[in-house]
Amino acid sequence: MDAQVSINNLATETNSFLCQPGVTNKTPGKGASISYDFNPDFQMRPPGAERSSEVRRNERFKAKLKVPIVNSKKFKAMLGFHYSIERYHFDKIDPEYNPLFKRLNDTALKSAGMAAYFVVPINEKYYTSFRLSASWLGDYKGFISLDSRYGVYRAAGLFGVKQRDDLEYGIGLLYTKSFVNTSLIPFGFYNRTFDKHWGVEMAIPVSLKGRYNFKEGRMMLFGTEYSSQNYAMNVAKPVSNPFLKPVERAPFHYHRSSLDLTASYCHQLSGWTWVELKTGYAFSLKSKAKDLPENKSYDLKPSGSMVGMVTVFLSPPKYLITK
Repeated sequence: MDAQVSINNLATETNSFLCQPGVTNKTPGKGASISYDFNPDFQMRPPGAERSSEVRRNERFKAKLKVPIVNSKKFKAMLGFHYSIERYHFDKIDPEYNPLFKRLNDTALKSAGMAAYFVVPINEKYYTSFRLSASWLGDYKGFISLDSRYGVYRAAGLFGVKQRDDLEYGIGLLYTKSFVNTSLIPFGFYNRTFDKHWGVEMAIPVSLKGRYNFKEGRMMLFGTEYSSQNYAMNVAKPVSNPFLKPVERAPFHYHRSSLDLTASYCHQLSGWTWVELKTGYAFSLKSKAKDLPENKSYDLKPSGSMVGMVTVFLSPPKYLITK
């Protein structure tokens, strides 16, 4: 499960954009956003190497758009689209010719997808929400590839309880079928506003954060979040008879994950326009690569690193959200 699973979007951010669920003073939903985030100066160890390779920077460019389709009292629906490009920039690869790291250094890892969100209020206290999504993640050529070897398909549903304006919580299930595996994972959320300044926003288990509101339009979030991603890759490998064919493209699966300790600041620039700044430290949990033809998995032993992010996003005024 990864942060891009968007459990928090399903339970919190999306609902606040489409219907009444959500607590007072919570962070604004993102109707459209552009972001840049990065991890500088860390190490990874390639398969079979005794020493680690130096990564100068790992960076990601992301764009997201969410469009309301139906906004009635009894049923709400929204479509979402996202696109991201991730790059690795190595200072030194040891050994000098390592097929996997050379491919990471030379290519762009892409994620493109779409999602449909549905919210069905039961009454003023209870509601249900559902999410269907499809994404394609890998080093494919072109803007997008619909090849199933890159595909990740998800379905999620939750039952939410809005106890009062300053408290909501709920539980749900997330089903994922991807090129890596098939899984069914339970999750929960808990949002609480204690007073005009303090609150918590939790998408359990991927994000546990406290909130401090300085004043309307200015707030800070701090806590932990789980970040991970999977990509299907094509790695050039030498073959036994280089006179016939010097290299072949071997399918690999690449996975990275970390537990990030972060603090972010959200500032409203104008009616619809916001900026978010985030900094923190990423504690690496696991990064691995699997050579599919040889059926071998390699632990890449990444080190921890700093993390930074800048996001500009649009969030509609509350009177448009709740009408």
